[in-house]
Amino acid sequence: MTQLEFIAKNWLGRLRTFEYKAHFFVKGVFDYQIENANKSLFIEVVGCPGVGKSTLIDYMEEKRLIKGLIRARLWIARLQRNTNIDSAYKRILDYKLISLENEKSRFKYSQYAITPRAIDKYVEDEKIPTVLLIDEGLFHHFKYEISDNLGKDKALFSKLMEKRVIVHMTARPEIIAERILKRYRKTGNLLPYYKNKHEYEIAEYCRKAQKKRKKVIGEFEKRGVPVLTVNAEDGEQANTKHIDDFIKILMNDYLGAN
Repeated sequence: MTQLEFIAKNWLGRLRTFEYKAHFFVKGVFDYQIENANKSLFIEVVGCPGVGKSTLIDYMEEKRLIKGLIRARLWIARLQRNTNIDSAYKRILDYKLISLENEKSRFKYSQYAITPRAIDKYVEDEKIPTVLLIDEGLFHHFKYEISDNLGKDKALFSKLMEKRVIVHMTARPEIIAERILKRYRKTGNLLPYYKNKHEYEIAEYCRKAQKKRKKVIGEFEKRGVPVLTVNAEDGEQANTKHIDDFIKILMNDYLGAN
């Protein structure tokens, strides 16, 4: 192996690591590899922390069903403006920030809105239909704010929601708690609201969180947002097929409507 080949191989290996992927790709946003897409869609994967969203997405990426969105593609979109999109995001943020007293939390949620807004503008600018799969996107951070405001200004928020699809991942609370603690023992990582809790307490937290999330997602579905609920216990392969079939049905429905 020549020195040039060694350097190239070394850099390729580094690019595959999380640290370097974070520099080059948008976190949690992936190009969905679907042939003959006829409309743009945002497929937002939501679910209780620990339910297996990341595991599913890792599987889909490994099977090359999705690929990372290069960060540079959003740079220009972040600077552009769209009256409808900007108004909707401002309303969501204002509504959220009122409930937050901590300045650090207010800043954090302001940051959470940057990437979804840029994605909206990026897809609007694309000349061809673009399908993106998103982990911890707009619904994840602002589902209650969107739900409350959707009823108050249907025209504005319908524009924001028209491309969005929800994939709602669920599992038995006991299974989620078991997975959370298994990951904690392996990595040492644990979300703040799971710390210092027994397994049964984590399961109870997840049960309540899933019930609350199911209710608000049901409201979105009533208002016409396509929703697919999958059971994480069915495994990544089965759920990947469920998602792919669902997206293809939406594409066919769109063709039929036009």
